[in-house]
Amino acid sequence: MRVWQLCARLEYGDAVSNHVMEIDRALASWGFETGIFANTRDEFGRQAARPDEEYSSVMESGEDLLIYHYSLFCPNYRQYLESRNRRILVYHNITPPEFFAAYDKGVAEFCRLGRELLPELADCDLALGDSEFNRLELVGAGFDPEKTAVLPIFVDYRGLLGQEGGRGPMAAWKSAFKVLFVGRAVPNKRLEDVLRAFYYYNRCIDASSHLFLVGPSWVEGYDARLQWLVDSFGLYGNVHFTGRVSDADLAACYRDADLFLSMSEHEGFGVPLVESMAFDLPVLAYSSTAIPYTLGGAGVTFSDKDFPRVGELMGIMRSDSGLRRAVIEGQRGRLAHFAPSPLRETLKGYLDRVLVESGW
Repeated sequence: MRVWQLCARLEYGDAVSNHVMEIDRALASWGFETGIFANTRDEFGRQAARPDEEYSSVMESGEDLLIYHYSLFCPNYRQYLESRNRRILVYHNITPPEFFAAYDKGVAEFCRLGRELLPELADCDLALGDSEFNRLELVGAGFDPEKTAVLPIFVDYRGLLGQEGGRGPMAAWKSAFKVLFVGRAVPNKRLEDVLRAFYYYNRCIDASSHLFLVGPSWVEGYDARLQWLVDSFGLYGNVHFTGRVSDADLAACYRDADLFLSMSEHEGFGVPLVESMAFDLPVLAYSSTAIPYTLGGAGVTFSDKDFPRVGELMGIMRSDSGLRRAVIEGQRGRLAHFAPSPLRETLKGYLDRVLVESGW
């Protein structure tokens, strides 16, 4: 039997792309003939996927199965709608446009199109959210609740743990308290709020502390606002924008940091939360969207953006060794939920369900 995957892009280091690749490896290990089709591919993606227009050559078979990854508005949604394959939709969420409206109207419009299209994709054999938050969005968009389920993202945290030789940007401040955030510099991540909480901690509790914001920039106007805040707060020597880093350097960041801080107001899953748990890095996070579902009671969460209080929480998590140990133990327990083997079994169960219900 043949199982195809269709996605908007396949690129090195992208969480959805890594998820697609792991599903492909699992399918192949179970004896399925597989193939990946993507609209946009970098050098890495060109080695693993074919152009999405080539999916048209296999979309007429009612015996095949298509797994369609929906993470942004892409013209290949038409192939999904027109396909005669049995269909599984995997929803990775799309950021609401209002987060981008003040910075990039083009990106905001792209997000609007993606979210407005979702109800039109509801005719499928099974729809999977990669978090319970995403599954609930599917139901809210008109998907049959009985045909929805959750498949968490495959996070290769074991591969990241095995990365060695990275120096990372924190090496020059070994004795300082180091706060980390990992993710794209985009408005929904609310890096300005990370800066505000860190400003309180740095000015009122520990002036030798440093904040590291690791991840690529996406919106020029937003970058300018963040830099303006750093300058206004007088934090230019204590805040470090690293941009994208290698896997080895990312692993070094997780090892060297003392606390992971998230103030994000929209997450579909939150891969860095899982990576932090894998490195025994305590997580302090604003409880929004998918974050409480991914943490599942682990880490320390808060529901009010009282920046002085968040700064005080940072200080407590640093100074209270008993609390720190308890947080790490809780995170270790939660990490087991994202182990590769049980996730593969979950995926296999969903495939079996679709195949049985379709009479295969």
